Amino acid sequence: MLNDGNNIRQAMEQVVAAAPAIPLQKDLTLIIEDSVRASARSYYLPDEDERLRSVFATYLRARSILLEALDSIMPILQHKQNWHNQLRTFAVGFTAGCLLIRASKFIIDLAKQNPVIWNKLDESELRYGIQRKTITNLYKSLSSPRKIYQFHQASRFFEATKNEIFPLANISELDRELIQLLKEEEPFIESRRRDFLGLRIRYRIYDILRRNSSGYKKAMFHLFRLTGSAVAELKRPMIKSNKSSIGSKRVTPSILSEICTKLLPGDIIITRHDDALSNLFLPGFWPHAAFYMGNPTQLNALNISNPSNPNHIIIESKKDGVKFRPLNETLNVDNFVIIRPNLSQKFLTQAIQTAISHAGKRYDFMFDFTKANRLACTELIYRAYHGIDDLQFTLKERSGRKCISAEDLIDQTMRLNKFEVLALFTEETGKVIYAAEARAALKESYSSQW
Repeated sequence: MLNDGNNIRQAMEQVVAAAPAIPLQKDLTLIIEDSVRASARSYYLPDEDERLRSVFATYLRARSILLEALDSIMPILQHKQNWHNQLRTFAVGFTAGCLLIRASKFIIDLAKQNPVIWNKLDESELRYGIQRKTITNLYKSLSSPRKIYQFHQASRFFEATKNEIFPLANISELDRELIQLLKEEEPFIESRRRDFLGLRIRYRIYDILRRNSSGYKKAMFHLFRLTGSAVAELKRPMIKSNKSSIGSKRVTPSILSEICTKLLPGDIIITRHDDALSNLFLPGFWPHAAFYMGNPTQLNALNISNPSNPNHIIIESKKDGVKFRPLNETLNVDNFVIIRPNLSQKFLTQAIQTAISHAGKRYDFMFDFTKANRLACTELIYRAYHGIDDLQFTLKERSGRKCISAEDLIDQTMRLNKFEVLALFTEETGKVIYAAEARAALKESYSSQW
């Protein structure tokens, strides 16, 4: 089915994009040095604490995206597929599972070496959406014999079919990247197999060599049981109890219609979901940004051709990459603010064309704005406007990387004299408000620095 193919590809994009955000030993030199100093004094200094939290939050966010990728392909099990597509679905799920377990084991092993790190990571940190006992709960999950057995069952299917899975790399560049990740996980798979044998549970691999749907579904079933209801559990802390129903959004069709008539090309849309994975482990109330490119009529007036579907009037970097999107997808949220640039047509056209030029790039879970091959949501805005009409944005260093968060972006645009608040909608306002009223409400909505 066409939808299955799209879902597989989107999940594959998420896995490939999230993989670089999994921290490795070489990425944690400063964190380890901080832990040594913290152990000597028995507590963390604020800057050390911030570095550790930021790295842990990056890992947790990558983990949440991998869980979401698994969750998104689970319904495909209900559809009849040919053997080729079954293997492709399994390759996506198994790669995500390997990354999830290896990343958890790496973080846990690091924390186990130093009680100061363990205790710090078990503290709650509401700014990042980190709950109390997070590292302890991860450890319980990872060390569960049942979870090890489930992973082992999936690994048996991989071992039996890898000679058919690896040639899937020839389908596309994205498939090639995924299969390369899977190949890099092979040593880890073998080490987890030894863990399984250490439990003195014996097995025979031959019973899964049958190349049929039941063997595939059994392996996929164990992959999904491995993650359990983790996606739902991740979302619950962010849900507000007074919402009319879980999963509904406060931006209604009538609000969407109202704001649609107000937007102009180049507008910056800052949004927030109350319960989405995209919010988790990012500090602040406002976590996400998108760029309003303009509808066909508006683009024609600027002599810019729409390179996408006429209904796709937004350029936005999300977990599946930098893409042209419809407004109703971008504003399927609970809160938003619109920030408008005050630029001449010449400079506005330059900014829009620059934003368009980045379409097709992968999402950057590392938030490293010094590299342009992958873009986080706010980096798209930064690269569209920095240097236009002498506009200057300042990157902030977080965990050794230079970036701009959505709230940094708000702060900096508000300090410049070439941006203004057009409109704002939040739970508190209950309606779309504009101009000075919106600006005042925005300033109160987060820890503003302007």
